[in-house]
Amino acid sequence: MSRERCEVWFIGKRHYTHRDALRERYGRIHHLPASWAAQGIATRLWLIDYHGRAAETLRDAECRLEIASTPVRRPAGLLRLLAQALTLLRSAPGTVVASGDCYIGLLGWALARLARARFVFDVYDRYDLFGAYRSFAGFDPWRFLLGRADRLLFASRALAASCDPSGRRSVIVPNGIDPGQFRPLDRLACRTEFSLDAQAIYVGYFGSLDAQRGVDDLIAAVELLRQRGVPLRLLLAGAAREGLDLRKPWIDYLGNLAPQRVAHAIACCDVLALPYRSSPYLDMASSCKIAEYLACGRPIAATRTPNLVSNFPAQAAVLDDLLADPGDARDLAASIEAQLRAPRLAPPATELDWPSIARATAGALAWTARPHDAGRAA
Repeated sequence: MSRERCEVWFIGKRHYTHRDALRERYGRIHHLPASWAAQGIATRLWLIDYHGRAAETLRDAECRLEIASTPVRRPAGLLRLLAQALTLLRSAPGTVVASGDCYIGLLGWALARLARARFVFDVYDRYDLFGAYRSFAGFDPWRFLLGRADRLLFASRALAASCDPSGRRSVIVPNGIDPGQFRPLDRLACRTEFSLDAQAIYVGYFGSLDAQRGVDDLIAAVELLRQRGVPLRLLLAGAAREGLDLRKPWIDYLGNLAPQRVAHAIACCDVLALPYRSSPYLDMASSCKIAEYLACGRPIAATRTPNLVSNFPAQAAVLDDLLADPGDARDLAASIEAQLRAPRLAPPATELDWPSIARATAGALAWTARPHDAGRAA
């Protein structure tokens, strides 16, 4: 990676939500810096790899983004980390953005202070609720970073209100989608792609299959409807947790699909399910699958949680009387049945494509677009 000056260094976690930000070009950790680079803001992406073993550097020709991935599992990872940190400091960035967890946040904060750069902490989840999070001898990294960041980016309004009540340093940066990928597609063609029954009635859910996302409630709801004579099948895709029983004859499990195929799986469905339970973690989140569902033009059976109601109030209002109580399989079954009987579509969310989100964020942070080989922005 070259040493010329760079306006923005984005330090992020390479593997998160069971995806690879580098190989799959996934999520905000890829799309925000990639969009900034494409829009003329000199940006570099540094990925911290907790799982891999090989260091990688590359240049994304499509958006002219330089990317480095540094594995940190082995002792040699510390030397690579220090070498990449020196590269960052020599490039004299104007802003360091850190995203993914509090440890990456601390790295970003320290390097920003050494570089005399502005520090921006990107908070897309409650990092203090992650399983690997630890406080050290009374030192709380989460609170420290929230208090020391020059600006804070939040994926949801509920998260922003909880972490920065004054709102003076907050910028809302929701999770976006690729509208060229997530759009209405032909149902029969997509079912053929996955070798699914062309005549069956499918309810689908696509995402992590953990308990707090209500997958167990969804399975129970579909089973209740089948017991009442509704010939439903359940279509699932995503990372399955250990112990989850998906062996029922009416469940079609597609595995953890590549992001590029998720829209095709969504298009197979008659109704899409968003069965989230209420929890401190999910209530503060901003799930990208909601915008994906809406963009694909299928009826949604959802629970009434802040993840939907706070982040998509107009869409939640359209579905209001159909929303189920979180954790209530019978109520969720009623919502699914209502959407099968008289489908009601909520409108897609606007301006949730990544370039629009990145442009608005750059404006809020007062970054100036320049040619890629220019120095730092004024």
